[in-house]
Amino acid sequence: MAQSTAVRATTFILRELIGEVLYFPVWWYTRGLAGTTRSLVNQWSGLLNRLSIVILLKNMGRPMYGDYTRSGRAISFFFRIFLVVIRSIVLALWTVVELAAWLGWILGPIVAGAMLVRQIVPL
Repeated sequence: MAQSTAVRATTFILRELIGEVLYFPVWWYTRGLAGTTRSLVNQWSGLLNRLSIVILLKNMGRPMYGDYTRSGRAISFFFRIFLVVIRSIVLALWTVVELAAWLGWILGPIVAGAMLVRQIVPL
């Protein structure tokens, strides 16, 4: 016996909704977490490249702007130390922000589910 289009559509929609709801935690903690981690690592490495801390450290002994005088070398050395310290602080703060975002990704559904259960089930 053939089913009507409405029954088949309703069955399909309910099956898809239930399947998506049940698949959500699996996706969130596997592919979603991997994609988020990859994105955060790419952002961190991009910031590391933009801050150019490694380049500053490699060129620590070279004078800036071709000023080979003793005072030029001293100013260049201390200015690069200042830049490395400031940029390292910026990188450390951004690392904390990205770790907080990563932990938020992991804990977000758990906290939301706990809050939902707390609203539904009175204590």
